[in-house]
Amino acid sequence: MGVPLQLCMTAVLALYPIHAFSQAATEPIAQPEQALTVTTRLVFVPVLVRTPAGDLVHELSASDFELLDDSVPQKVSLEPFSPQPLSVLVLMQTGGAAAREFEYYSKLPTMLDYIAGNSPYRVSLVTFDSQPEDQWGFTSKVDNLQDGFLHPQPGDHGAAIFDALKFGITQLAQRPPGTRRVLILLSQPQDDGSKTHAEDIVRMLGEDNITIFSLTLSPEKTWLKDQFTKPRAEAAPYQMSPDHPPILHTFDLMTPLLEAISAMRKNAASEITSLAGGESLPFDNEKSLASQLANVANYIPNRYVLTFRPTSGRTGFHSLQVRVRNHPEFTVSARTSYWSTSDAR
Repeated sequence: MGVPLQLCMTAVLALYPIHAFSQAATEPIAQPEQALTVTTRLVFVPVLVRTPAGDLVHELSASDFELLDDSVPQKVSLEPFSPQPLSVLVLMQTGGAAAREFEYYSKLPTMLDYIAGNSPYRVSLVTFDSQPEDQWGFTSKVDNLQDGFLHPQPGDHGAAIFDALKFGITQLAQRPPGTRRVLILLSQPQDDGSKTHAEDIVRMLGEDNITIFSLTLSPEKTWLKDQFTKPRAEAAPYQMSPDHPPILHTFDLMTPLLEAISAMRKNAASEITSLAGGESLPFDNEKSLASQLANVANYIPNRYVLTFRPTSGRTGFHSLQVRVRNHPEFTVSARTSYWSTSDAR
């Protein structure tokens, strides 16, 4: 069991109550780092480039990229590749339909080790339902998080994705300068019960250089699968008329219909990853989750990092577009916005 966040609000953040899991070596939380656009106005834009077949494109130069800031072309530089320290925070939904997916999480510690590769790294885990619940501090040993991944506690009926993202982004923003920050959201696609507004998340993502990968389960698909593969309660006997015996062993078709309609609502997790330049990757079993985590491990070190100094002094939200010159067939994944503050210069 991790540390209830309510306790963290009344104690020194670097200390944890003594219990079985608190033996894990964790770091004290650093002071917040300034937003990336506040003083230097140097904007970082990690970019992943793929062919139509999905293969990664390597060996591009800065001149191969076209970057538009509010539709205005910018002069970009390409940061040289160097193994930077990596901070990964996993936001894991435990509320709502997520409890049905816990059996798929046994390989997560191993895959997180794989994601880090040869870079020095720190990993943290936060669980959430209708609010952020338990937190394991940043640690260099993924084994310290095993209890959280292998024995998560089912939460309530909520899935407050925006509230969890707000908490996770705040934690990653406090990591030391020069650290690559990655947030892995393990949740259903739709937000359910957040008090945080989507606009707040847009601004926070625009101010901090954090890449988000969402690994999305489908609560509707899981529910439907359960109806055919697991024991279920039958509908009540249906009495067509007093002259005939009741019909037994019926199946409620209205609920699957409503669940299917719900699946068509806006995919909050996908929208967030688009803003942050990450990827939204669905899974529905342990094998597909491992495959998607392998994709994340491949994407993180193979991103180009473009930088530019905005020609506009306008404060507030800026939209970004990144293309590869002369290659419209390439798929480009990059952050789509940043936020310029009034004291930038």
